[in-house]
Amino acid sequence: MDSLRPVLADYLDVNRKLSEVNLRANDLRDQRRSLELDLTAAYAEAQRREPLPDKIELKTSQLVFQVKKPGEWKKGWTLSKKQLHDYLLEILPEHGEDVMREIVRRHEPKLTATDYSFELKPLE
Repeated sequence: MDSLRPVLADYLDVNRKLSEVNLRANDLRDQRRSLELDLTAAYAEAQRREPLPDKIELKTSQLVFQVKKPGEWKKGWTLSKKQLHDYLLEILPEHGEDVMREIVRRHEPKLTATDYSFELKPLE
């Protein structure tokens, strides 16, 4: 147990610092979402008067600002186990349960961890 103390203390310190950084990152993400709403309103308003470019090269930052208009792009997606189950039952009413069981049987072994995992939880 004594050998764990210094490592655990370092772990707690890094975890605390990470929490602080995550708070700051979440604040910045909120600010970005707000600015994206402002950009959406400004772009939609300006678009009514004149066509705007879909790409703007930002030479000073070496970036390209790209506008993806509604209906012209697809978001990334994931499918929950429940959603998949519901779709299978809808599409294959007689075999959906069997197909779902087979998918779970094949997929669950891939989810089994092969290494340690650690987490901090509040005392109950």
